[in-house]
Amino acid sequence: MSDKPISILAITNLYPVPWAPHRASFNKQQFELLAQQVALRVLVLVPWREWLKHRHECLETESISYAPYFQLPGFGRSLTPWFQRWAIARKQYWIDQAKPTHLLASWAFPDAVACLMYAKNKALPVLVKVHGTDVNEHTLYPKRRHLMTTWLSQAKAIFCASQALQQKLIAIGLDKDTVCTNYNGVHAELFYPEPTGATDKKILFVGNLLDTKGVFELVDAFHLAHKETDCDLHFIGQGPATDALKTRVLQHGLAKRVTFHGALPIHQVAEHIRKAQLLVLPSYREGVPNVLLEACASGTPVVATRVGGIPEVVTEQTGILVEPQTSTALAEAILAALTKSWQKDVIVQHATRFNWHQNIQNVLARI
Repeated sequence: MSDKPISILAITNLYPVPWAPHRASFNKQQFELLAQQVALRVLVLVPWREWLKHRHECLETESISYAPYFQLPGFGRSLTPWFQRWAIARKQYWIDQAKPTHLLASWAFPDAVACLMYAKNKALPVLVKVHGTDVNEHTLYPKRRHLMTTWLSQAKAIFCASQALQQKLIAIGLDKDTVCTNYNGVHAELFYPEPTGATDKKILFVGNLLDTKGVFELVDAFHLAHKETDCDLHFIGQGPATDALKTRVLQHGLAKRVTFHGALPIHQVAEHIRKAQLLVLPSYREGVPNVLLEACASGTPVVATRVGGIPEVVTEQTGILVEPQTSTALAEAILAALTKSWQKDVIVQHATRFNWHQNIQNVLARI
């Protein structure tokens, strides 16, 4: 690390906002811990339509500001980095006050590409943090993949939430010395085992309600398994699949067995996780979902899909893995997990591998 005082400007769309205060709590946790060691400000990128709806809530402070950007659907997505770059440049007056020595871009495409475009003529080193979908989805599109390869190659360091993401970025042409794995941590003061040891009769899903999170397969699997368990199914989160998912629940006649909580504050999420008998995450693609690490820290076993970095963090002692988009196999895994005798202390011990202190030190070591 340089002897010069470090000042980081974090730029991302993944951050809590007034109208979605529970969004991306993992970034908030990391940034707050970084801010304890170096000066740090956050510039939140907000899609134009979302900003128009909530612009009166976007109150700028010394530590946080909001940059609205134009966004086109479909093929126009490859233009988004330029729109974001322009949005960042419009905040130059606020950025000048921060006098950043480094940029930290969280989300590979378009956010990190836009940051690297912005930083090109400013002699600002850029650190990049990638998560999962930002790599797994966008590398499937040739134009976006080309932009990522071209611009991410100029980053000082790229931190990946899993080894699988690290290997994918190396495979598209990025320097193996620039790309490294840096697992997220767990907020130990929030996520810990239930002190009484008592659990509720519930199977829990926590995350965005999206098709690609496997939420429909989960409801179908619960339909197959519900007669063999007295556990109910609970969803925490919100998203575009909510209404269709509730319709699927009604079609299966499961209205009395399935509860939708919507988005909840993180302390309530933690309470639900520690009291659940099982957490299920049947995603189609992932980096390393923080909710799995948080479940382990809470001593709660998991059932998840064998995708992305999930096999790196879920062991036979902490959960059961299945292939994605397989409701029958998912139902069998859920029933097997509910009847298995898990050792909570082993699950909790496994979670100690993932801590924010080490994550922060890895970031600072690359500055």
